[in-house]
Amino acid sequence: MRTPSINLRAANGKVFGDRDPFRIGIAAFVALGVLSVLVVVISTVSIGTRSYSAQLPHTAGLRVGESVQVAGVDSGQVRGIHLDGTRVLVDFTVDRSIRLGRDTTAAVKVSTLLGTHYLDIDPQGAGELRDGLVPLSQTSVPFNLQDVIDKGTAAADKLDSALLGQALSTVADTLRASGPEFLPALEGVDRLSQVVAKRSDQFGRLLRSSREVADQLAASSDDLIRLMRQTNLVVDELLRRREAIHRLLLDVRVLASSVRGIIADTKQDIGPALDEFDKVLRILKSKDDQLRGALHKLAVAGRYLANAAGNGPWIELLIPGQSDDLYCNNGSGCR
Repeated sequence: MRTPSINLRAANGKVFGDRDPFRIGIAAFVALGVLSVLVVVISTVSIGTRSYSAQLPHTAGLRVGESVQVAGVDSGQVRGIHLDGTRVLVDFTVDRSIRLGRDTTAAVKVSTLLGTHYLDIDPQGAGELRDGLVPLSQTSVPFNLQDVIDKGTAAADKLDSALLGQALSTVADTLRASGPEFLPALEGVDRLSQVVAKRSDQFGRLLRSSREVADQLAASSDDLIRLMRQTNLVVDELLRRREAIHRLLLDVRVLASSVRGIIADTKQDIGPALDEFDKVLRILKSKDDQLRGALHKLAVAGRYLANAAGNGPWIELLIPGQSDDLYCNNGSGCR
């Protein structure tokens, strides 16, 4: 049985095997080059993402190719890391559907114990990132133990080891001498902690009550401010009254000085006048009974005179032995 042969023919009817192998190799090489370029372009050009940058004080171990997460979800990739003066500029991409506001923050965080990291992006604020850059003030890096060790080593080298040893020896001697008192102190602290633990509910209620008082004070802050303003008005009024009283005291002091001067100037005249006035009072006192009797009689006489002249413009008199009344009228004579 014969196996059928397959002849590959080009568009012009020639079989591929009849073509020039050199030209076929060149065409294959060009096709591979174009395919490689397409692969590189597809890998470098992010489709469906946006490119941003972030300023960091240092890389903190972040590497190109590590993920970018938003709310714990992989949403992009670190594309590049390079120096920008004394800072590190990290280029990264984020899904186009995620909007990064002006207050967006970026933080380098440790992903695993093996040292992998990721860039955590927290979209915040309105608008868009200025120039697509997260500034240094809005970025943070994880705790770097090596930097702390390096700085701590330099600081430790500056310490006086002899003086430090002497200080530790002094502390040890002090603790050894105060051992009998130190143990009861620790026991007291332990009992205190137990009391605090047992009374945690009460402490919680106390703190809640304190919070309620604070909230009440905050709610009444306007009333307190008005009260303080009214208090200021009262204080101002008291200050004005104080000034008025001060001026009054000054005027009284001036008046007292004037009266003192008047008394000093008229002392020689007032003394004899007071002596004479005292004599008059003694005379009037000694004649008190006579004055009382005279005033009594004068009152009776005045009452009789009023009765005689109270009926009209004449005086009615009764003379014994006369049949007619004698009266005087308007100065026309009496009969």
